[in-house]
Amino acid sequence: METNQLVLSGTVTELFGLRYTPAGVPHQSFMLEHRSRQEEAGAAREVLCRIKVEARGETMVSRLHALAVSDRVIVTGFLARSHYKDTAATQLVLHAQQIELR
Repeated sequence: METNQLVLSGTVTELFGLRYTPAGVPHQSFMLEHRSRQEEAGAAREVLCRIKVEARGETMVSRLHALAVSDRVIVTGFLARSHYKDTAATQLVLHAQQIELR
């Protein structure tokens, strides 16, 4: 089995509205901005990235009710391309399995 697990902390920069899949599953997303200082090849490097986080299902979506722009969170989940049907898509989305307010 292949591994696909990511833990990323950062700041919520944008919240998107609650939506439902055709099957009635609720999902909500937000943009997460991560800034840190990492070591690479023996040198310090400033890191900045933004990624869309997708929360699906009643349990995950209910955790987002109190979420606001500028909140700091830690998200644990897996990466997937942004559009399932578009096999050429290179943009990735972090599908949340756990969200923790910091």
